[in-house]
Amino acid sequence: MFAPVLSASALLSGCGGEEGTGEVDTTAHPGEAAANPTAGMHPYQPHFESAAKEFNVPASLLVAIGYAETQLYHVPGETSEHDGVPPAYGVMALRGDAITKGASLAGVTEEEVESDPEANIRAAAALLDAHAEELGLDRADIGAWAPAVAAYFNHPSLDAQAHFVHDEVYRHLREGIAAPEDSGIDEILAPNSEATPKFPMPEFVGKGDPPSAIYSGAKWRPAPSSNYTSGRSGYKAELLVIHTCAGTYSGCWGWLTTAYPTNPYKTSAHYVVNESGSEISALVDETNTAHHVGAKWNGLPTNPRSVGIEHGGYPYAGSNKWSEGQIATSAKLSCDVVKRQGIIRDRQHIIGHYQPDPVNRPNDPGTNFPWADYMNRINTCVGGGGGGGSSYITVDSNNANNNSAVARIVAPSANWKSSTNVSGYYGTGYYAAPTQAISDGATFEFYLPAAASKQVYAWWTSASDRSTTAPYVIFNASGTKLGTVNKNQQTGGGSWQLIGTYNFSAGWNKVTVSRWTTTGYYVIADAVQIR
Repeated sequence: MFAPVLSASALLSGCGGEEGTGEVDTTAHPGEAAANPTAGMHPYQPHFESAAKEFNVPASLLVAIGYAETQLYHVPGETSEHDGVPPAYGVMALRGDAITKGASLAGVTEEEVESDPEANIRAAAALLDAHAEELGLDRADIGAWAPAVAAYFNHPSLDAQAHFVHDEVYRHLREGIAAPEDSGIDEILAPNSEATPKFPMPEFVGKGDPPSAIYSGAKWRPAPSSNYTSGRSGYKAELLVIHTCAGTYSGCWGWLTTAYPTNPYKTSAHYVVNESGSEISALVDETNTAHHVGAKWNGLPTNPRSVGIEHGGYPYAGSNKWSEGQIATSAKLSCDVVKRQGIIRDRQHIIGHYQPDPVNRPNDPGTNFPWADYMNRINTCVGGGGGGGSSYITVDSNNANNNSAVARIVAPSANWKSSTNVSGYYGTGYYAAPTQAISDGATFEFYLPAAASKQVYAWWTSASDRSTTAPYVIFNASGTKLGTVNKNQQTGGGSWQLIGTYNFSAGWNKVTVSRWTTTGYYVIADAVQIR
């Protein structure tokens, strides 16, 4: 179910505070996964069958629509990826006016439609019943329901409607839906080879000549000129931003290719990857600026410096399983973009939407997005290393962001507190500890296959309570101390600062941020980079 809202107001960004300030709770409340199945039946199957009988709608059609929309997860409707589009609720992804109308037709409250799976399914069935009545279709013919499915989807793009009908809902009807392994469910939906939709085929693919600066494996679905800016305003593409659509693949690329004023914020992205990884849509030439992030990153505008990749699905924990196919396809696409644009392969340059916009998009691309695996796949594809070119290795304070083959942080003592209080941090946060005359450092380790002379850079967040003499102690792989450098962490935050150049040995070398300096301050262990 897709229903744009044209009166949505613009959203504002926020920023962090000093150490010790209260932290905003941005924990995602997960979509409600189905309860444990019993007797080989999906737990929502009784709801589908009951609603089908009540409203004279094929149960298989309800299941196929629900699976196409949410993979049968009751999503909580907490966020929408695209300004101008209301969030989706429930198993059937009802939005906006559809919730109001569906609730009225089903005789339930809007709150019940949003929170209760059975009420949500009944409201969806009631809407389909109303569309079928209006269209006067043959309810016994599964193919004749296609126009009602398109009306239910309610998307401004006719091509997106056609894709949703043919390539998502009716494909599930024809091929069936297998149950997840070890779920205890025999089968979610049996295949019906006779399910052929009586609806026009999509015609959008291939309109116009595809540009040279797109991924060769993508289908060219060009966004209108209102939705992107020609060129990059003097910047170069140095960032890769990962998003989740908070909706279906077809609804996502359909909205991003819908022109202003229907799409009031003129949003777009360069690419959209579908839920299974079987298809990628290219919407904007990489030489142009897509409108996909409304906030700055590290003090500079994000859009003219980035390539944006959207993914079909939802960001809630449990509601998007991040299939192997989707992650593999997306990582291959990212590898291609990184190589073509020369993007540094670290979590300061390959980022989630939540990083530049933690207030409005705190969970995008998702609380369960497999960052470590994703970065490892990109690094393996490009050819090793952790940065832009094989000579760069970035070690973050969160091992989930590191390429474990070449970068890791040793878990520090409990005296080091994980924090995001001060903005400008690298990756997903940093460690902070009070200064004290004690050997209790935070140690970043990096692997070199052979001895080499390398530059060491460090990243921290600056504030008035930071140490002006934060010690960085450098060791080679055999444990020999190569030097100590003191840095003023009250300035220079939010960017790479040179520590020095050292002759390292083969193996795991170390950079330790020490607490042993003038008391009364904090030292910050955020990230180091080896060049």
